[in-house]
Amino acid sequence: MSRFKKSILGLGAVLLISLISGVYAWQLLHKLEPVTALGVSSDGRYAVTTHQDGALVLWDIENRSRDVLSTEANLYSAYFISDSDAFLWQDLDNVVRIQRVDGKVIEAFEHFPTYGHVMDASFSDYLASDVDWNIFHGHGEAIRPVMQDGISPSFKGSGKILKLTLSEQGQKFVSAGLGDRESPSVDEVPAVAPERRFSNYTGVTLWDLDTLDPIAMLPGNSYKVDATISPDGQWVVSGDENTLGFFWNTDAPQERHRMASYNYGILRDGLPEGLPEDEYWDKSELIPVPKSTKPDKWGNLRSLATPTTIAIAFINGSEEFLRIGYSHYTRDKGMNRTHAALFEAGNPWPQAYLDLGIDPYPSINNYSRNLSIDSAPEANLLVTGHAFDGGITVYRYDPEVRTLSKEWVGK
Repeated sequence: MSRFKKSILGLGAVLLISLISGVYAWQLLHKLEPVTALGVSSDGRYAVTTHQDGALVLWDIENRSRDVLSTEANLYSAYFISDSDAFLWQDLDNVVRIQRVDGKVIEAFEHFPTYGHVMDASFSDYLASDVDWNIFHGHGEAIRPVMQDGISPSFKGSGKILKLTLSEQGQKFVSAGLGDRESPSVDEVPAVAPERRFSNYTGVTLWDLDTLDPIAMLPGNSYKVDATISPDGQWVVSGDENTLGFFWNTDAPQERHRMASYNYGILRDGLPEGLPEDEYWDKSELIPVPKSTKPDKWGNLRSLATPTTIAIAFINGSEEFLRIGYSHYTRDKGMNRTHAALFEAGNPWPQAYLDLGIDPYPSINNYSRNLSIDSAPEANLLVTGHAFDGGITVYRYDPEVRTLSKEWVGK
């Protein structure tokens, strides 16, 4: 092809693009990059996502379609407000919008760049975390620090978001970032102490939504930790990079309960040293863990349910939740690990292992994407991003038979 013809074709493409304006042209010519934050409506009809390329996408799960609403969104700002048809997002000029699925903007306000935010159904309680994992309530002249006691750990140092989850029914919320095996009491150290360099509150912490005061630090986890609170506010559950999992009843947060290890059971406390190793573990209610179909290079069939945790999500009201493991994709499909462990609230034993599939591979491959997985517990719905493209996968949980089925792959 001559240089002249190439020039004419190039000019034609430019003219075509000029005739198609804004977001519509972007949709035609651009492939979505992976999801960084995701929210699901309480009724399971919609999901909203922000992506690595700055796209803001509204997914109509019921009609199986999507609409790119913006190409200039904060990566970590997609959040669906509970019991509402409205969602949060922030643009690159740092304006946060409360927007309905029909496009109507209820409110817009300037704010700092958010690294995760939440809002209640009355639109009165707005909580946001900054890059240093400080938490603030409100905006504008009404902004108030809730947790501001250091610049370390932080998003920059840990590579993950400080997770915030609300229970409007229980009027509580939970934050979780980097686990701390032991923490001081909330009575010993204030949550707002800007002069402090190293935070005491970046592990799992339970907060009062009415007073914005910390109720209790919930120590035990280590390294990167994800935690959530049940919709009824009765349970806090956590899991971490170091395979540890715990749960607490919010009426007695000083009592920590350990989740069973998938392969070993529950560690028995208080036993003397020198016993056979098996005697230190209670394995009475363990269930078989799914294994890979092919041996690894050492000849072992590896577990397909990894106990390291990237996300925890309630899937059946406040009764059951999924602990979803972190996993790298491997070229050998027999070695991939994408099973989530199903637990009952208040019960330390896994009840089932549910396959998330590998086609497409879910977004369980990076701790910085812990916001790319969300659920609608009343609708028994789980939604994840994809590891390598900008799509989503919608799963439906059947509580009668305890199965998880892939309902839609949106791209």
